[in-house]
Amino acid sequence: MKPDIDRYWRLESPIHSWDPRLKILTLIILAFSISSVHHISTAFGCLFISILILQLTKIPFSFSLKRLAAVTMFVGPFFLIMPLTVKAQSGDTIYFFTHLKFLEINTRGLLLAARVYLKAVSIVLLTVPMFGTNRFDISIKALERLKVPNSIIQMLLFSYRYIFVFLSELKRMSLAMKLRKFSPATNFHTLRTYGNFLGTLLVRSFERTEEVYHAMLSRGYKGILKIRFEYRAKAADFFKSSLIFMAIFGIIYFDRFFKGF
Repeated sequence: MKPDIDRYWRLESPIHSWDPRLKILTLIILAFSISSVHHISTAFGCLFISILILQLTKIPFSFSLKRLAAVTMFVGPFFLIMPLTVKAQSGDTIYFFTHLKFLEINTRGLLLAARVYLKAVSIVLLTVPMFGTNRFDISIKALERLKVPNSIIQMLLFSYRYIFVFLSELKRMSLAMKLRKFSPATNFHTLRTYGNFLGTLLVRSFERTEEVYHAMLSRGYKGILKIRFEYRAKAADFFKSSLIFMAIFGIIYFDRFFKGF
């Protein structure tokens, strides 16, 4: 299994040609702006902007669907929890059940969950143009140029690169269990088997980590990523950033002064 966030970095688009430093900085500011919106109408606008930027990359939308699936699994339960737990205020619409009077569904909680979901989807979609339109090492080096602490850069780099090694080991061990006719059940044997499985996986992962670390030291690794790439910001790159900053200003202005819902 190989990293795939930069699978389409060879495509040609206005986002691909954008200077990586300006692109990452601008889109991170856009993501923070999206996270601050208070109205669901503004959240829909943010989603539109994220989809528009994603379309400009020419990367297939299906490539982002698995990331949206992860967001749905995490945020989806909010649609069940928030309508039942948000405290009622004046003007709220509340639904009751005839035989379950202790259940009160507050539509404000439903709108709140929708707003959270829309913002989460908008931000996740931005990660594809942010890190998927350049080689991953170039994007990581751009973070270094933006003065992100080296410890954070190293954690991002190695976590991303070697999570796939971890998953490959997990897949191999799972296949070995199936070949030995292991069948999960609700008994002590299954719990003990899964315990041994996780323990073995952790031990092998730790051993692999040590092997990789010593191999890197023997090749002169000193905690600094070295790549042959020269960053050159052009007038077009600043123009692209200015367009996004105009969108950011529009988001903040609309959300603060327009009486939406």
